[in-house]
Amino acid sequence: MTDKEKIEKLSYAFEETIWMAIRYANGRSTYAPSAIRDAIGQYQMVFPDWKPRYDMTIRVPKKEDLKKCGNFESDFLHDIFN
Repeated sequence: MTDKEKIEKLSYAFEETIWMAIRYANGRSTYAPSAIRDAIGQYQMVFPDWKPRYDMTIRVPKKEDLKKCGNFESDFLHDIFN
């Protein structure tokens, strides 16, 4: 397998799993949102034109989402699609 083929396979694996990780991490008051942001940032260092696939389930949090859950806006990942 060539280096190019390896990179294509790794890229495919990342793209096929990152959307699930984004859904899992969105809105959690844990390390997960920052880990996702970091993973995407690292990936974009290699593939600067790459953007995460839009996910209509990820939305801007409402004020009541922040109050009732004790979350910070940074716990939500809506901004990664901009």
